[in-house]
Amino acid sequence: MARSENRAYQLRLLEAYPLCQICEKQQSIECHHVRYGRFGADKDDSKQIAVCRECHQWCHAHKHESIEKYEEVADENWQRFGDC
Repeated sequence: MARSENRAYQLRLLEAYPLCQICEKQQSIECHHVRYGRFGADKDDSKQIAVCRECHQWCHAHKHESIEKYEEVADENWQRFGDC
């Protein structure tokens, strides 16, 4: 996906989910790539969720656990908003 298309998708997610998709308490301010390889290898722009900063840091600290928990949510996001 082109950078501009990815940014449009991220803005759509942040608009659709004003609260973090993980904790549902804090404002979503970032999008997390659920699948993102080392140094960006194997990055999948279609697998993103809207998150607060604290939960985003948790995802990076617990990468394998976050993939298991949130890959399905990311897939649902793509099905819903992938045509932005």
